[in-house]
Amino acid sequence: MTGSVLMSAFASRTATSLLVIIAMLFAAPGADAGPAPGQFAGRWVIQSGGTDGCTLELQSERSGGRLVARSKGCKGTLASVRAWKPVPRGLSLLDKDGITIVTFEPVRGILFGRLVDGTLVAMRRMHD
Repeated sequence: MTGSVLMSAFASRTATSLLVIIAMLFAAPGADAGPAPGQFAGRWVIQSGGTDGCTLELQSERSGGRLVARSKGCKGTLASVRAWKPVPRGLSLLDKDGITIVTFEPVRGILFGRLVDGTLVAMRRMHD
């Protein structure tokens, strides 16, 4: 084989390998599902609008197909939290009907989101 034929064969194999790798990355199961539930499961403190805050427990168990969330001492919209789900950039808290109340994104270990009325909400993990 001549040098140009070898280079052509090598380039063809390299290009094919790269295409296979790219296809595998985009076809990976759960690639767009967001973080694993275990990453957020546990107890959290929620603060919004200058309040003292309340606690929220995100469970890794499901009920009715949804991950369970239990709030304690929360007022207003946050009192209606019953479930949660991971989303591509963080997590969403849901009411009893599965409607999103707030979606959080992490910034330096703290989760931030906004309620429908525009109130800023911050969530920090509780350390027992």
